[in-house]
Amino acid sequence: MAMNESLKSYVQKIRKLPTIPVIAQEILALIGDDSLSVDKLEGIVEKDPAISAKVLSVANSAFFGFKLHTDALQTAIMRVGFNNVKNVALGISLMTMLDDGRRGKSFDYQRIFNHSVSVGFTARLISRNLKMDLAEDVLVNGTLHDLGYLVMNRYFTDKYQEVLHALENEKSLLDAEKKVLDFNHTEIGSWLAEGWGLPDIVIDTNLYHHMPSRAEKNLKQIAVIHIADYITTRNILSPTEKDPNYPLDFSALDILGIAENDLKDMEESIGGVPFDDEVFT
Repeated sequence: MAMNESLKSYVQKIRKLPTIPVIAQEILALIGDDSLSVDKLEGIVEKDPAISAKVLSVANSAFFGFKLHTDALQTAIMRVGFNNVKNVALGISLMTMLDDGRRGKSFDYQRIFNHSVSVGFTARLISRNLKMDLAEDVLVNGTLHDLGYLVMNRYFTDKYQEVLHALENEKSLLDAEKKVLDFNHTEIGSWLAEGWGLPDIVIDTNLYHHMPSRAEKNLKQIAVIHIADYITTRNILSPTEKDPNYPLDFSALDILGIAENDLKDMEESIGGVPFDDEVFT
């Protein structure tokens, strides 16, 4: 992707970018593997206790509607589904690489992480409600849509505090980012996704999730994630303490063939979905 001088100067300050963890590399290698078995996937996931615990918490969450608790990873994989487990494990393993270990700030890793996972699950719900063939892949793309926030939080915390301060006088967080940084989180997020060699859809989602009308491909999936981000921010959890005032790109509705009333119905139904806190810890 083309970078302006300000973005170049920031990424050059990141002397050592975390390398993709082994579990993420192995999961990426499974994309398109039609012969994948429960045992094979379990063998990969169980190598990382933190990821295993997350898969179990997802499988036991009210979101999936199972009343019986399980501590068996294989049962959890069967409950949640191969693709969902792959996507949850991949998303979490990549985001964990950008954990700064600090908590309690107005802009911090855990809040961004929680928001990102919520967007992934919301996008999955939307794609299912619209009967689109995106329900599985959209989960990981939604989860990874805000890599830019994680980069800024990890490497440029003080500068991003200036952005949050500027938000008091700007119309939106995107405007505040542009004023202070001369780029925004979508651009640095797509740079990271490209640097990590992630699929093109993840790169495009990071770059265009606030403006799907500017995307040249993967329009429907990016439009779903845009709406999921919009709904999640307004009704479930914002990535920042103060409302970022994200604008709605109405072209997303046209791309998906839905009306404003459909969006309102989605907000009402998804706002009541039981997103368990323990899924996001």
